[in-house]
Amino acid sequence: MEEYPERKSPRLGGFAYDTAGCYFITICTKNRERLLSKIVGRGLDPAVRATVCLRPYGKIAEEELLQIPAHFEQAVIEKYVIMPDHVHFLLTVETAGSRPRPTVPQIVGLYKSGVSRRCGRPIWQTSFHDHVIRGPQDYDEIWQYIDNNPQKWVLEGKR
Repeated sequence: MEEYPERKSPRLGGFAYDTAGCYFITICTKNRERLLSKIVGRGLDPAVRATVCLRPYGKIAEEELLQIPAHFEQAVIEKYVIMPDHVHFLLTVETAGSRPRPTVPQIVGLYKSGVSRRCGRPIWQTSFHDHVIRGPQDYDEIWQYIDNNPQKWVLEGKR
């Protein structure tokens, strides 16, 4: 029987993911397939920014993302962008609420399974990337990163 190397966890070691706070989440499509959106606009003129045009799977991804707070009363989607082969979002998990606080992996897992179920096929990579927001400057930098991601996509020639 072939042995596989032990897979390194993408989660921050020793961190409780049921802790109230803000998280930057990135989820990539399986094989980085460009299923979710198309970036339109030249991006060369600062006055004409590149924009995201959602494809059918991207519309489903957006609808499911915006439903997260309906499933988890302590969850707030602060900001997001749906790129051709990945989704970025700022997720705040608040302390208030009558139910036990959900973990970030629970929230992301429900989101990913809901999108795949509605698309009729698995569309996501196995895991996801997270970054625990560590303060106002970190938050502002991530906010700007999300805002600038479509423009960056065009300028890097990823069309």
